[in-house]
Amino acid sequence: MAKRSHAHPQTQASSPSESKHDILRSAQRVLAILELIARTPGGLTVRAVSKLLQLNISTCYHSLNTLLTAGYVERLPSGHYVLGPQIPYLNDAYLRTLTHDWPATDPQESWRAVARASAHQPSLSQRLRPILHSLSERSQEPAYLAGWRYGEVELQAIVEPAHAERIPGIYIGYRGHAHAHALGKVLLAYSSPAFVEDYLARHTLIRLTQQTIVERTLLCEELHTIAHQGYSIDREELHADTACLAAPVRDAQGRVMAAIAISFRSDLLSRRGEWLTAQVLRAARQASAELRLSRHASDASRHPERWGGPVS
Repeated sequence: MAKRSHAHPQTQASSPSESKHDILRSAQRVLAILELIARTPGGLTVRAVSKLLQLNISTCYHSLNTLLTAGYVERLPSGHYVLGPQIPYLNDAYLRTLTHDWPATDPQESWRAVARASAHQPSLSQRLRPILHSLSERSQEPAYLAGWRYGEVELQAIVEPAHAERIPGIYIGYRGHAHAHALGKVLLAYSSPAFVEDYLARHTLIRLTQQTIVERTLLCEELHTIAHQGYSIDREELHADTACLAAPVRDAQGRVMAAIAISFRSDLLSRRGEWLTAQVLRAARQASAELRLSRHASDASRHPERWGGPVS
């Protein structure tokens, strides 16, 4: 999943949802401004924001001052507004939640579990990031990590070479269209039939390109093939001219916890497909070994008497 410049899904200044009584238009405008600035690395002036979102300039000043005071934007000497220091804090907090998947039945216990995990162990993406770096360096293509979160396939890490261009709309936290990309198809292929049935009942198989599989029977056949061969291929199913290879990452119990992938120009599939597949499978095996080792180390630290370590 790569190539082309990054572009976050756009948020309009106004929408039909504004007619709802529980929507704050002022908050919606502030969020629209924040997302617009996020899509513009060089920043924007107040006048540029006013023009692009078709908002009154005084409204833009009030909204930007609100964001500035809270630390979500900064004002450069040039008058351009860019993302502020509070954004990395939110991003870090979000990434720490990736350590856990499903919340506990008791919300308080769910919160305590996330707090414990954040304090004592790195997230899955942190543990596997060096392997993604290695895969990206070997292949000279962007590498990705995805896993299940609240019943959705979620992109949890991206590592890309300096020359790479990202697929529009693909970012850490991206969800959706699991039927159309290699990461999603791998995670579906190794899920239980009941879960796959439930997932397909909740999601429409949207056609994104001419190659997207939109028939349930064909998709299920594809998932069966993936589970048999041990890896998945996206042949321009998510984006035209882009292919992707993904393989499963297993924990110490053999359960598929995540998927690792690389993306590349689709014409490379016929010329380097076999070698690229080998690199992805190698990275997935390394990631699975890392999860086994981290589980062993975690158990040893919690129960040193079981592993011959010192007993306090």
